[in-house]
Amino acid sequence: MRKETRPFDLVVLDLDGTILDLFRHTAITPRVQATIARVQAAGIPVTIGTGRTLDYVRGYIGPLEITTPVITTQGAVIGDPVTGHVLAEQDIPLAEARAIAAWIDEMAPVSVFYFLDETGHTHIVQNRHGPEPDLYDHVFGTPRTLVGPFASLLTDDSAHPPIKFITVNDPRMEPDYAPLLKTRFANRLTITRTHPQLVEGTAQGIDKGQGVRTLCAMLGIDPQRVLAIGDNDNDIPMLEAVGFGVAMGESSPGLRAVADWVAPSIEEDGAAVALARWVLGEGE
Repeated sequence: MRKETRPFDLVVLDLDGTILDLFRHTAITPRVQATIARVQAAGIPVTIGTGRTLDYVRGYIGPLEITTPVITTQGAVIGDPVTGHVLAEQDIPLAEARAIAAWIDEMAPVSVFYFLDETGHTHIVQNRHGPEPDLYDHVFGTPRTLVGPFASLLTDDSAHPPIKFITVNDPRMEPDYAPLLKTRFANRLTITRTHPQLVEGTAQGIDKGQGVRTLCAMLGIDPQRVLAIGDNDNDIPMLEAVGFGVAMGESSPGLRAVADWVAPSIEEDGAAVALARWVLGEGE
């Protein structure tokens, strides 16, 4: 049975937990790849909206043949997935970067800063070793450089500030840093829990929703004519920014609350199901 399609001019897909699950697969599944290809063949551009870096995204989406600029680093960086050229960058202001560096140095959670260089590559620095190196390789990315205290990286007024930070924090074992940091850095940083054990921070007002709005302005697209799919709380601003938001079947309660539709799980290729139904007009 053919379903009613909506007039979408762009599709934005989260990466981890939406179209990529490295804990179960080594790549995006053939069904998801094929459905994305059919959407693009229908003349509707597809892009990525993720917390991952531009380098990371370019390493995984080659088979998708995406040429539309991608939203990366929680919206702090928009880049060309083909050339790696950075089209928009929003660093954490130096004063705020110094403040969060001082807090990390005092509290000493395992943390990383992400710095973007002039070539568009991201350099990841880590403050100390921790008990779960395999997890850190997965969630932080590689390679990383161990640098010790962060404050020393930012003492010079000409220092290039980071684009984001991640702090390891398991609220089952210690105080929840997310609300603490939201209060401490209110109106200074955007703080989001992106994983049961991770808290991330970007410049104030920078999130995936702002990334979508920035990209739409670049492309001359009305955000209300965009479909976005995600699975976690950091996708809430993205779904709120677009005309139609889809939450994956295993998504967070917060994301489900703002979604227009809930797809099957990633194991069931939920993103492919959503695209087939709402963009291509297929399915029961």
